[in-house]
Amino acid sequence: MTENIIIDIKDASKSYGDRAAVRGLSLSVAKGEFFGFLGPNGAGKTTTIRMLTGILSPDAGSITVAGKLVSDKLHRAGKIGVLSESKGLYEWMTGKEFLSFFAGLYGIAEADEAAEKLLAEVGLKDRADSLVGSYSRGMKQRLKLARALVNEPDILFLDEPTLGLDPQGQDSIQKLLKRLNEKGVTVFYSSHLLHEVSRLCTRMAVIDKGVLVAEGTLDDLRRRTHKDDLRDIFLSLTGPDAEPE
Repeated sequence: MTENIIIDIKDASKSYGDRAAVRGLSLSVAKGEFFGFLGPNGAGKTTTIRMLTGILSPDAGSITVAGKLVSDKLHRAGKIGVLSESKGLYEWMTGKEFLSFFAGLYGIAEADEAAEKLLAEVGLKDRADSLVGSYSRGMKQRLKLARALVNEPDILFLDEPTLGLDPQGQDSIQKLLKRLNEKGVTVFYSSHLLHEVSRLCTRMAVIDKGVLVAEGTLDDLRRRTHKDDLRDIFLSLTGPDAEPE
């Protein structure tokens, strides 16, 4: 297992002033896993993802992605893709121009063709030449996922990837992510849509108030909490009556 670890967080902490967002977090993800990362609002999920992707540096501890310390920035030369809650869209470009621009930044040959392929994969082929500013919220979310896939990443960090999508959109994106995972892409998946997590993720971690409260497969969490449904498991681990491990 140790040789197969692709994401390794060791005793990481991060504070904003006097508020501790993440406290002594340690967890690891194996290559090829579809890993769920769960917690209530304000639990530290987004802060953790920002540390994993080099946007933030931990105040203490270490984070390694694909064998490189995130703090040395060398991991950015590796193949990671990120879909975050932040906007980061150029609304004056068309969808095709937007993805072609990022393909060019990665030095991808035939950037326009790569953009067209990605737009088709996320269900935006018919809106390739529409301005991003005219896209609906769900369409923008699809475009952000396409941007995360531009460089054919080995690891995907996804923060609420199906936010704003209708049921059909959620289903098509889930199927796309599952296909990518089956091809060997490691997926680090944060979502409040617990039915998605239980359907997609092979293993998961739950944090609350910046602290890891549980980790394992869905069956592991069922045995621990004596609950069957992931929603009930989640509430028992993070609710006001939750007991520490």
